[in-house]
Amino acid sequence: MIESPSARVFALQVSFMSSNILVSSSVTASGVPTTYSISTSHPKNETADEAIDIGNLDAQSSIITISDDGAVATSAISQSFVAKEGTVSLSEVFDNFVTEIFTRFQLIDSEGTVIADSQGTTEQIAAYDEWVEGTLAVSAGTYTVTATPETAYTGELALTVGSSERQGTSLYVDSSLTGSDTSEYYNFSLSGSNIKLDFDAGSNAKNVRVILYNEDGKIIADSDGNAYQKSKYVSLTSSSGLSADSGDYSIEVTYADDVDTTVPIDYNFSLYSGNSYAVVYKNTVEAQPYDGSARGSVEATSDAELYEASAYNKIITSAAQAVNIGWIQQDKSMLDVYSQLTAADNVEYYSFTFQQGNNLKLDFNPTTTTNEAGLRVQLMDATGSRVIADSGGTKAQREMYAKLTSSEGVDANTGNYIVRISYAEGAAKDTITYEFGIYSGSSYSAQYKTIASAQTYENAILTGELGSSTAASSAIAAYLTAQMNEDDDYLASQLASALKTLY
Repeated sequence: MIESPSARVFALQVSFMSSNILVSSSVTASGVPTTYSISTSHPKNETADEAIDIGNLDAQSSIITISDDGAVATSAISQSFVAKEGTVSLSEVFDNFVTEIFTRFQLIDSEGTVIADSQGTTEQIAAYDEWVEGTLAVSAGTYTVTATPETAYTGELALTVGSSERQGTSLYVDSSLTGSDTSEYYNFSLSGSNIKLDFDAGSNAKNVRVILYNEDGKIIADSDGNAYQKSKYVSLTSSSGLSADSGDYSIEVTYADDVDTTVPIDYNFSLYSGNSYAVVYKNTVEAQPYDGSARGSVEATSDAELYEASAYNKIITSAAQAVNIGWIQQDKSMLDVYSQLTAADNVEYYSFTFQQGNNLKLDFNPTTTTNEAGLRVQLMDATGSRVIADSGGTKAQREMYAKLTSSEGVDANTGNYIVRISYAEGAAKDTITYEFGIYSGSSYSAQYKTIASAQTYENAILTGELGSSTAASSAIAAYLTAQMNEDDDYLASQLASALKTLY
C-alpha cells in the first residue's frame, strides 16, 4: 500500500485561507476509486522528523515494459502507445536483465523526434535515465517505443514491448490542531509533474497556515510567506496545480501567527497530481488532546532514561539544609520528587540547579498525590529569602504560581532554586503523599527521581537531631524503662510521647 519515501523528507508547512473548490472540480475519479484507509496518531509536540507518511502521489501515466519471451530477435521491435500529459516510464523490472545490457531503447514522438535513447546523445541518454526511473515528463500524444537487439550479441534474445496505464492517486488527511500539537507534519512522494492541494478548515481556515517543502528543505509554497511563496501557494491550490519534479515532499499544518493555540481546529486536505485518480489513500490521524498544565505540556523522548536516588527529610530543617534533587536543562532533563508531609515532618525543602534554559514549570502527579489542595508550594531563590511563586501567598505570588504550573511556565534565569512544601493554611495535619516534577521546555530525555522519606520523632531524637535537656532526660528515662521491660513498642511510644510534649 503506502510506501515510505526512501530519502529523508523535510516538512511541508501549509497555511490556508479558504477552501478552494477549483482544485477538486478539475480532477475526476476513474470509476469508483479504490480506497485504502489508514488510522494513526500524532505524537505530542510533533517535529518534522516525526512526520507521518501519507503515501505516494501519482499522476496517471503510461508504463512501457520490455521482456524476453525466449524467441530469437534480430531486428527492432516497436510498439506505439498514447500517453496523457504527465510522466512516462520504462519498467525497471525485466524478465531477463540481459535485455537491458544488449538492447538499445528509444522513445520517439509522433513527429519522429527521438526523445530518449539509451545510446544516443548526452541529452537523449539523460532522458533515457529519467524514462527508466519513471520521471520523464511528456506532453499528451502518440509515442513509439523501440527495442533494438545488439547484432554483436550471438545468444538467443527476443523482446516483447508492452504498455499499460499507471493509475493516478489521491492522498487524503483528516486531523486536528491542538494546543498539545500545534504543528503537524506529513510526508509524501510524487510521481508526476504537478501537485494540487484542496485544504478545508471551515470557519477557522484563516487561523491555519500551510507550507510546502521539497526534500532539500526549500520552501516551495507558503500560504503566509513572502510574495513569491504566496503566489506559489495560489498555484498549488488552483485547477492547474503547482509544477513540481518527482521526488519527496512534506506538509506541515500549523496555527497561524497570533492565534490562540488552546482552541482546537479540525481540518482535512486532499492532494492530487494530474487530472484523474483511481486510488485514494485515506489517512485519519488522531490529534493529542490539549492539556494546559505544566505536566501536560512536556513529554519524555522515546529514549528517555530514569535515574533514582534516595534522600531523607528532617523534622528540623531550613532552606540551607534542603535536599538536593539535582540539575535541570531545557528539553533535556526533568526532576521528580516523591515524598510525604506528616504531622511530625510538616515542612520540607528541596534545592536544584537550573543549568540551561529560559523557563521553569512545576506540576504534581495527580495519580500519586493524595491531597494537592492540602499543600502550600513555594518556589524561592537560592537563599530561601525571596519567594518567586507561592500557591498560598500574595495575589502576585499566586498568579506566578498559576503560571508556574501551566504549559507556559515562568521566565527564569539559570542558577540555584529552592522548593518549599508545607501544609496549606487551615489544612488538617494528616499524612499527605505527594509527587511533583520540575520541567523546562517541552521534552526531556533524562528523569532524575528523588524518593525522600519523611523523618519521625523517634528517629530524630535517637539521632540527636531533636531535643533539649528535658527531652533528652525523658528519652533516656524511656529508653532505660524499655530496656528493663525489654519492650521495643514501649520504647518507641515513650520517645514519641516525649517529643510530642516538647513540640
